Amino acid sequence: MKTFLHALTGHPYLILPLCALLERLGLPLFLSPVLVGAGALAGAGQMRFDLGFWVALVACVVGDAVWYELGRRKGDRVLGLLCRISFEPDTCVRKSKMFFEKSSSRTLFFSKWLPGVSHVIPAVAGLSGIRPQQFFAINFAGSALFVLALMLAGYVPVTRLHLVPAVGSIIFEGSLLVLAANIVVKYFQRQRFLRELYKSRIAPEDLKAMLDSGRSVVIVDLRHPLDSVADPRVLPGAVRMLPEDIAEKAPGLPKDVDIILYCT
Repeated sequence: MKTFLHALTGHPYLILPLCALLERLGLPLFLSPVLVGAGALAGAGQMRFDLGFWVALVACVVGDAVWYELGRRKGDRVLGLLCRISFEPDTCVRKSKMFFEKSSSRTLFFSKWLPGVSHVIPAVAGLSGIRPQQFFAINFAGSALFVLALMLAGYVPVTRLHLVPAVGSIIFEGSLLVLAANIVVKYFQRQRFLRELYKSRIAPEDLKAMLDSGRSVVIVDLRHPLDSVADPRVLPGAVRMLPEDIAEKAPGLPKDVDIILYCT
C-alpha cells in the first residue's frame, strides 16, 4: 500500500487514469479510495484538481464504452464474464437487469454507486439496445458526478481544515479499509448462500430423468425478460415468473407435485 501511495504521489497523472481505466475494465482494483487520495493530493498542492478530474473521467468513460460495445455485440456471454469477476457473481446479472428495467436512464446515471453491478450496467445497456448517443451522454454525466464527488471528499478536508499533506494517506487507507470490510462481509454472505443453495439444488440430468419417467413436476422459469433477448429458449411447459412475484403467485401453483425453479 505504501508503495502504491508513493507511486500515486510521484506520478498522479499516470496512476490515476491507469487505475480508473483498469478498474472500469474489470480488474479487481479500488477506484474510490484512489479518487479520494487524488483529491487530497490536489488539496495539498501536489497535483491540479481539474486535470486530475478530467484524466480520471475520460478513463472511466473509455472503460465503460468497451463493455457497452461488447454487450451490444455479444449479449449475455459478456454479462457472464463480467459477473465471474464481480464481488457478487451469483446475483449481479439479475440485479443489473432489475435496476435497468426500473429506469434505464437513472440506473445508468447512478451505476457507479451500485456495488456489485456497476461494471455490468454498461454491458446491459448495450444488450438492451439503448442508443449510443443516449448511453454516452448519461454515462458521461454520471461518471463526472462520481469522480467529482469522491475527489472533493479528499480535497475539501485538506483545504478547509488546513491539514498536512499526509491526510491523503489517512483518507486513502480508511477508504480502502471500508471497502475491504465490505468485501469480507459479502464473501461470507455468498458462502452461506451457496451452502443453502446446494442443499436443495437439482442437476439438469435429474430433472430430465424425472420428465422422461412421466413424473408430474411444475417448472418455474425465473429468468429476467432481458435474458430472452440472448436466449429465447424455454423448458417445455415452464411457467414464467419473476423472483419478486413468487410470494404473490405461489398460492396458485399445484400443492401435490414437485416445483422446480430455474434461472440463468
